[in-house]
Amino acid sequence: MADSGAPRALRHLWASPAVFVMAAFVAFNVVGRGDAGWVLMGAGLSGPVVALAWHAVRRERPETAFVVVPLGLLALMTVLFGINEGFPWG
Repeated sequence: MADSGAPRALRHLWASPAVFVMAAFVAFNVVGRGDAGWVLMGAGLSGPVVALAWHAVRRERPETAFVVVPLGLLALMTVLFGINEGFPWG
């Protein structure tokens, strides 16, 4: 992986949605708790929100891949979980 110049903690914040998606998958399919799965999917936004605040405080612009990949993963998995388990608002 090329060094992006971003601190390691910041890269981990951007990658954190993958952990929440995995936990939501377990909640939906192994445990059978849909409510817990949707809470975990919502909590998946916490890492990118903190990372965006970090960039805003430092007045930096995040790299496109750091924004598109994690938020795209959350959006894709929200749609797939919604099709499979039913959306929480519907």
